[in-house]
Amino acid sequence: MKRALILVVLAVFIAVGGYCGYRYYNEDILPEKQLSEADDKQLELFERVKPKVLVSYNGKTETEKTDHGSPLQSAEEVNSDVVGWLTIPDTHIDYPIAQAEDNDFYLHNGFDGEYNYELGCPFLDYRCEVDFKGFNSIVYAHNMTHDRMFSDIGLYKDEAFLEGHRYGFLAGSDGVHDIEFFAYLSIPSTAPAYHAVFVTDGEKQDYIDYICDTAKYCTMDFAEISTDMHLILLSTCTFEYEDARGVLVGVIR
Repeated sequence: MKRALILVVLAVFIAVGGYCGYRYYNEDILPEKQLSEADDKQLELFERVKPKVLVSYNGKTETEKTDHGSPLQSAEEVNSDVVGWLTIPDTHIDYPIAQAEDNDFYLHNGFDGEYNYELGCPFLDYRCEVDFKGFNSIVYAHNMTHDRMFSDIGLYKDEAFLEGHRYGFLAGSDGVHDIEFFAYLSIPSTAPAYHAVFVTDGEKQDYIDYICDTAKYCTMDFAEISTDMHLILLSTCTFEYEDARGVLVGVIR
């Protein structure tokens, strides 16, 4: 009787251990394996189609010329949704930017248009102008483990990090533009920073006031920020609270 009881208890332990192992594999190991494979596949694609950008840190950026003059030619051949290529030197951010008809598709799908286990692809808000010539351009990407997507945006919470990583560049169909970053916001997903349609200069000025008032820091003099500038906002989840977002703000030169 005692031996039978021991065998039953042992069987229960084995069953529980097996179930826990099954859940651990399916909930932790397998998703990370799928995500890593999707990331490797996407990075390999990015390496093949990224613009050949020659960067100097004296305020000038250039690209090698392509057959039709667009730095995005190789990326356009893979995905006609591409609208730019964002690079911030000395970070992991070196990605194409796509734009769909909504703000949902590239949350779940990669640059090749295929589902990639929620890694997604950086994308421009569908309400923003495709050429980044509007007053503001909002670019979204996930904050993923292992420095994937926009995880490095959270580093800009520290103003000292911005001091050493103040500049990036944006390659578009018309050439390459420098970006000067100057502010970081920690906001909810429903914040006014995500307003993207402006009619009057007064609305634009109110938006500038909001950015400066809300930012954790702002390194640009308020008087230097004008309504005729082209702002760019890089947004990602930051997990301090439910629906928390970190937003890095810059000016496209």
